[in-house]
Amino acid sequence: MHLAPGTRLGSYEILGPLGAGGMGEVYRAHDAQLDRTVAIKLLPATLAGSPEARERLRREALAAAALDHPYACKVFEIGRHGDELFLVMEFVTGETLHERLKRGPVPLDEALRLSGEVAEALEAAHARGILHRDLKPSNIMLTAQGHVKVMDFGLAKRMSESATADAETAGMKEAPLTSHGAVLGTPDYMSPEQMKALPLDARSDLFSLGVILAEMLGARHPFRKASTVETFSAVLNEPPELARDTPPRVQAVLRRLLAKQPAERYASAGDLRAELARLAEATRPGAGTAPAAHLARQWWTRAALVALLALAGFGISRSPLARRVFGAGASGAAPGAIRSLAVLPLDNYSGDPGQDYFAEGMTDELTARLATISRLRVISRGSAMQFRGSGRPPAPEIARLLDVDALVEGSVTRSGDRVRITAELIDARADRHLWARSFERKSSDVLELQADLAEAIADEINVQLTPNERSRFAAAPHVNPEAYDAYLKGRYFFNRPSDENLKKAIARFEEAVRLSPEFAPAYSGLSDAYLWAGYNEGFMTATEARVHAKAAAEKAVALDQNSAEAQTSLAVFHLFYDYDWAGSEREFRKAIALNPNYAYAHDQFGLVLAFQGRFDEAIREGRRAAELDPLSPQIPIDNAIAYINRRDYDGAHVLARRAAELDSTFFFPPMLEGWIEAEAGNPRAAIPWLEKAAAMDAPAFVTAWLAYAYGAAGERDKARSALAELKRISLNGEPTAFNLALVSLGLGERAKAVAYLEQARQADTEWLGWLKLGRIFDPLRSEPGFQELLRRIGFGDQAAVGATPPCARSRQRVFAASVSSSFATSFGSCGSVRVSKRATTRPSGPTRNLVKFQPIAPSKPDSFVSHA
Repeated sequence: MHLAPGTRLGSYEILGPLGAGGMGEVYRAHDAQLDRTVAIKLLPATLAGSPEARERLRREALAAAALDHPYACKVFEIGRHGDELFLVMEFVTGETLHERLKRGPVPLDEALRLSGEVAEALEAAHARGILHRDLKPSNIMLTAQGHVKVMDFGLAKRMSESATADAETAGMKEAPLTSHGAVLGTPDYMSPEQMKALPLDARSDLFSLGVILAEMLGARHPFRKASTVETFSAVLNEPPELARDTPPRVQAVLRRLLAKQPAERYASAGDLRAELARLAEATRPGAGTAPAAHLARQWWTRAALVALLALAGFGISRSPLARRVFGAGASGAAPGAIRSLAVLPLDNYSGDPGQDYFAEGMTDELTARLATISRLRVISRGSAMQFRGSGRPPAPEIARLLDVDALVEGSVTRSGDRVRITAELIDARADRHLWARSFERKSSDVLELQADLAEAIADEINVQLTPNERSRFAAAPHVNPEAYDAYLKGRYFFNRPSDENLKKAIARFEEAVRLSPEFAPAYSGLSDAYLWAGYNEGFMTATEARVHAKAAAEKAVALDQNSAEAQTSLAVFHLFYDYDWAGSEREFRKAIALNPNYAYAHDQFGLVLAFQGRFDEAIREGRRAAELDPLSPQIPIDNAIAYINRRDYDGAHVLARRAAELDSTFFFPPMLEGWIEAEAGNPRAAIPWLEKAAAMDAPAFVTAWLAYAYGAAGERDKARSALAELKRISLNGEPTAFNLALVSLGLGERAKAVAYLEQARQADTEWLGWLKLGRIFDPLRSEPGFQELLRRIGFGDQAAVGATPPCARSRQRVFAASVSSSFATSFGSCGSVRVSKRATTRPSGPTRNLVKFQPIAPSKPDSFVSHA
């Protein structure tokens, strides 16, 4: 290796060597311009001056750059260092298949899956008229996620008779680099026609792949002999030596791939890929790896049992014998059946980090599509997004954390007007791959792509769709690509809701509705963003936000009454702006009927119920939300409301501790602990908790609660100091009326507190839902102004509510976590949310073994590069 660490090639800094071969030296390098790790390939010193070698390197760049496929290594650019050319390539972590084979055979199901991925990469290359010509285990990387990356197109060549060439590969039609009759490639993996220097087509690469598959299954090469000459002879004249335990159907595929005559092999990589997929299904555990005759006997035995039971009048679902034979029967999922799953973040394979927002949006949309299937439990994107990036735990560990049977993972590629999603279904309990498929559509048909993928997954796991569900999938409309792109950017910013990002989200959603006035999801997103901005009051008042939030929510529902998101947007508006309890409940029930897996709807509906004192119902909704979004620290906080309002303080404390376990950096768990103490009539015990929360980059309302606790504990000077701090951190130095009411209440200034609360109502505050049952408001209940206020927000005459005499501490801790729910559950479906000063927010999640989002750098407006 002739480049030392620290050497600079333009904007690239060499970090160290990765490997070397006869045709190139590869280094790990840092791309200072895009702040990423790349691989750089140069010619070895012995070939650096060779025009032929330089041309071969250039052709490698042309071949690889022409491919945009998740299973092919990407080439970013070709550069020059002095007189030398170099390639800048995707840096792939993992090991080569050659290194993997040193440890022994590859399990059958994995070998078939990996071969299928290689076949898919070859299919894409062949479609562009490119032959690889040097396919071998050392040119196939196995990534950290368990997928393949086909490398080294150094010997790639245009197929002379290809009719599918395009401009990107036209430069490969230049003069040949070798004289007629010369042989290039690795002898062990050459096809017979390549050894004979005959014209080649796609079937030559398939022969090489057949050798690799046979080697994976037996950990030995099917033709290799003691010498190269003998190996040549075996490839040309002898049958392959296959592992004795290779199943007959797999042997048949291998013998066809390794046929001496190209005409006897599969006609295309696409045909091979389809055959491998069928073979993987037929040979996977549970589907039968036994010989075909045994499989036939199993089928006939089961069929006979079904017929006999039916003829005898037995209900299959009721028969004990049927349950023993078939598992749980029709009345329940059979053992091993998949009835719950999570969609892990899809990787961005577009070769542009600026497309991260698009991959994230596709993840969200696929999750939402699957979530509409009533017979399937689908984990919300908030919890699944914790496993973003290459450092995710093994599938069984993720399944345990999320309590699911299966995982969907994959990649998104967008190139020009085409969108491709490659997805895999994994039985996470057994950590085995069940199914893999690719779906590709034009950008205008991306909704149809998502529907097809969701339906295919449902079919694969034998989840029956209702007629309404299937018709909704079939009715996926076309969408304006520019509008949809703006919508996805809006959601991307909305999922990271600082004040700055909320501004960007609103701008993108407004752009989407301008470009596509009939696109309901954009109006729903716009309503959510305005409602959240009004809650924060960080850059607009609640009154300013109200008009926009209402209009957008109503427009979303008018455009698509079958949208759970639209119904939920309207329900949330009714809840926090109108205090229309009945109207909010009606919309939430519609939303949940449309999408029973919508964690946000369940969570927010729990608030409607808890505010009204319907505690058992509220707890059920909260538990369902936690099942669907188990790693959200906000949902336990929201769930605590019903426990607090019914004065089950031990239960509330358990939930506060659970939230802290999920994210120890989140200010809300200590805030909740302090709030519980304050509501229980123990303001002095609340102070340390609230001080801790206020020191954690918390929003202004935490300081308002701290001021309340100081005042209620008799520390009036500290209360006034906290009020001064509240003014300092509030928008334009003006605390909200509700926060001023809290401070006045702590200082015992009842009339002033009532006046501030009425001002808060007139200013469209979203905080009044907690007045009915909050114990700290008990001193105000005899005030006529307070009674009138309660009537105006739909709670009726509450003069007697909460007039509870002092009693045991276990019965005194009331209210506590109430505000938490409104503040952050508006993001229940979009992930866990943290709140920082001036009501800015950012996502959060578990701090151990999980990948966490970082806020988008404000210095890069409209940047969609995610920093995981």
